[in-house]
Amino acid sequence: MSFSRSIVRWAAAAYVIAVPFMVMMVLMLAIMFGAGGCSSIKPGNVQAVAPVSSAPRAGNAYLLRGFLGIFSTGIDNLGGEINKSGVNAIVFQDDQWALLAETLRTKYSKAPNSEPLVLIGHSYGADDVVRVARELKRDNITVDLLVTLDPVTPPTIPSNVKRCINLYQSNGVWDTLPWFRGVPVEASKNAQTELANYDIRVDRTDLFEPGLDHFNIEKKEKIHQEIIKQVLASCPPRTEWASRSTAPRNQPIYASPRVTPNNASPVGMNAQPAAAHIASGQSN
Repeated sequence: MSFSRSIVRWAAAAYVIAVPFMVMMVLMLAIMFGAGGCSSIKPGNVQAVAPVSSAPRAGNAYLLRGFLGIFSTGIDNLGGEINKSGVNAIVFQDDQWALLAETLRTKYSKAPNSEPLVLIGHSYGADDVVRVARELKRDNITVDLLVTLDPVTPPTIPSNVKRCINLYQSNGVWDTLPWFRGVPVEASKNAQTELANYDIRVDRTDLFEPGLDHFNIEKKEKIHQEIIKQVLASCPPRTEWASRSTAPRNQPIYASPRVTPNNASPVGMNAQPAAAHIASGQSN
């Protein structure tokens, strides 16, 4: 009992010390980057949000940087790479998530035949793309793909999300602090979402490399290529999209129990599915 109390006290003391340290570090970085006019904290253009695009592949990807944007410069590069792959992509600041959600609801609710919708976020931005998806559920707007990178305090994945890929890395004791961690996400009860939680250190070691941490995971090329592969799986070439049914995509979403077999994996994943946490219609 005394040992347990010591551990609790040690953890509490570490937390108390870490909080002001992190706040100070964030403020210093914010001042430093802000004074330098860093392009990574440039707000995204919500006027460019649209349910259709003229890109070679159908669909639109909306990306959220992490807290303040200064820790997620790799999201900008990822957005550029997605654009080069043929899918229209726009990058936003994390604090724009509510405005992005409102804009998406306004424009997509008026377009029942909208093209595939992809949401991608890192760290607190990963938490907030989930919140965007939850807002879209109010209008039964389908999210074809939701990608979360090292989410820290994520809400439950709503049932209007078709596929959710969560790439995170366990960090032992640091997982008690939301600034350094990535955690699994959970699907809404009885949702039809195809949800895959992949701990890069365990389930997707092919994506792991020395020195990988919470502040550079979104900058790694292997991670970028994996995400782009998932985006392309959801956003088909223009000719293929045109040949598909023109039935409205955004219909009322009804929860229905459907369990994915343990040996199933999302499209294009090269994981070891037996080890990864994959679920559909159930929490992890």
